[in-house]
Amino acid sequence: RPFYLLDHLVKERFPTFTDAVRDMDDALSMITLYAHLPSTDKIKSERTKNCKRLCLEFNNWVVKERVLQKVFLSIKGCYFQAQILGQPVTWLVPYEFSQELPDDVDYKVMRTFLEFYETQLHFINFRLYSATGLVYPPKLDAKLDAADAGLSSYRLEAKEGAAAAGKDGQ
Repeated sequence: RPFYLLDHLVKERFPTFTDAVRDMDDALSMITLYAHLPSTDKIKSERTKNCKRLCLEFNNWVVKERVLQKVFLSIKGCYFQAQILGQPVTWLVPYEFSQELPDDVDYKVMRTFLEFYETQLHFINFRLYSATGLVYPPKLDAKLDAADAGLSSYRLEAKEGAAAAGKDGQ
């Protein structure tokens, strides 16, 4: 399979960072869905692990910055809404039930969108962490990750000089 990067497409699609944040609802919902899916011959474990990592990084930032505004429980899962750069961002986190993947879904098309969304969320996470004076990517504590500690597995650290500039988030 050829190697390619999608960074340039994200930059073309979203001329400003605010545009990327405004349009991240679908990206975040799909990445969260894949983070909760089982690994199969159609969905590789590397893909689900990357989606889980991106979600945890984003959720960690949301918690740290206290931008979560609303939570709504539905039959599909939990809807969350955060206010980021003045933009409401809403995403769905499915309930953790065992999933059976239907055969009539074109996973190749979904993977194409997912690859773009992963690049978009990685870019957004990087910019959010950087704007708030945090090191990106956050450090992963291997022991806590092995114990499936979720958000607690990541250690948020201030960038060098960020505390002196008053951006330590206290």
